[in-house]
Amino acid sequence: MKNNKLIAEFMGMEDYQEMGEYVTPNYHTSWDWLMPVIIKMADAREDTHYKLYKTIDEAYEEVVEFINQLNK
Repeated sequence: MKNNKLIAEFMGMEDYQEMGEYVTPNYHTSWDWLMPVIIKMADAREDTHYKLYKTIDEAYEEVVEFINQLNK
C-alpha cells in the first residue's frame, strides 16, 4: 500500500527493514503497528492529549493526512 510506505518512511523504516529482516508494515490493519505512529504524531504536534479513535480506519486516515501536511 502506498500510504503504508509513506508511514514507514515517517517512522524511519527504509525498505521495510527492521533489525535486518524484511517486514510487511500493517499500519492499516494493526493497532500494534499504528499506535507508535500516533504517539510520534502527537509528539510532533507537541500535543499532550491523545485523540480517541472509533476505528483503525479513522486513525489511519488522520495519520496519512498529518504526514502529507508535514511533507508539504
